[in-house]
Amino acid sequence: MDALTYVALGGLFGARADYLKLKRTVESWQQEMGLAKDSAVTSSLNAKLEALKEGTKGDREELLRIFAETKRKLSGMGRELAFLSIDIVDSTKMKIGEDQETIEYDFKQYKTFVDDILKANGVIKVAWTPDGIMACFSNIDTAVKTGKDVIRGLKQFNRDIKLMKSEFRVRCGVNSGYVYMDDEVPLEEVSDRVIDIAGHMQKHAEPMTVSVAKTVVEPLTDREGFQETPKIVDGYQVYAWSGEATGVDAGS
Repeated sequence: MDALTYVALGGLFGARADYLKLKRTVESWQQEMGLAKDSAVTSSLNAKLEALKEGTKGDREELLRIFAETKRKLSGMGRELAFLSIDIVDSTKMKIGEDQETIEYDFKQYKTFVDDILKANGVIKVAWTPDGIMACFSNIDTAVKTGKDVIRGLKQFNRDIKLMKSEFRVRCGVNSGYVYMDDEVPLEEVSDRVIDIAGHMQKHAEPMTVSVAKTVVEPLTDREGFQETPKIVDGYQVYAWSGEATGVDAGS
């Protein structure tokens, strides 16, 4: 943001070199904040840049006004958010020896099962991979609760719904932090370290557990069941809540 303002105040408009410099800065800015290239929040700015490229006379005051408007919009986009990553344990192994119809049925039912829990907990956005999700919530308590709800609900799901011999087990990772989130951009296109850490927490989690950083456990309203682990992920001490505490088979 400061770099853009500095360039604008420099008064160097209209020339090809100035266009390229501004364009690179804007692209870097959009990537840093997870904004789509055609995002409405920066469309006016990009249109002005294209005008500069074509040699249109630079209107300094107009460009500065657009910078100011964009900054105000972005200020409203940045907020504290929480992210939950869930992945099915040994999903490939589960499918061995099963017919395709049974596999498709079970995984479709699993997606419906998880979707219902996400919606019940007020998910903001969700991105699905073939066997996993990354979901965004307004606060850390809800993200953690959702992970617990999925693990707890799998006991009934495995008993009454799934048809395959193997049971569905999951790993969950949660993280929170200040993220710029453009409502027009799908979650899978948003790049941020806060989201990455949630994914890393999940990858290093034990089956049927919710893993979080110590810094995330501390502000939780309900810390019951979280235990310190010997794991360090991305420099953070890991704490985990296990489904075993609710009578759910955590597996190996």
